[in-house]
Amino acid sequence: MKLRIEVDGQPYLLDLVQNESESRFVLRGAEEISGVASVSEVMPGVFSILLNGRSRTVTVARRGDQLEVVSGGLRRFIRVADARDRIRGERVSSLAGPAEIRALMPGKVVQVLVQPGAKVEAGQGVIVVEAMKMQNEMKAPKAGTVARIETEEGATVAAGQRLLIIE
Repeated sequence: MKLRIEVDGQPYLLDLVQNESESRFVLRGAEEISGVASVSEVMPGVFSILLNGRSRTVTVARRGDQLEVVSGGLRRFIRVADARDRIRGERVSSLAGPAEIRALMPGKVVQVLVQPGAKVEAGQGVIVVEAMKMQNEMKAPKAGTVARIETEEGATVAAGQRLLIIE
């Protein structure tokens, strides 16, 4: 999975490969960091992270469209965007025909945000899937109508499984 990250206003690209117990990552931007991390939520908003063999406690709180992350007295403000999201102001004109929303990794459907027949805008959240204790809101790649929903809240999904179709 590739994510665009903004840390205190500085842009980064995060390459993340997750399995059941740990995640391999490469963070590229003003500096490059790579390694292996294991993350466990010990209570709501508090995470225990084993990063390259060192244990850290991190608190995370939503602040508007950012996350406030505090660890070891250091406070950072982070914005996270899926690398497939459009850059602000950029238009996508090549999305013709039906668009399928598929699970990026194995997980559990937490919430279906739309109903069949609903009109959606490009970038609008349509479904929330939890994987590795992280909730990921999946967005409509184009404006259109929800043609079919192929899952339900609480369902376990496999990587690549089709979740819904927008026409």
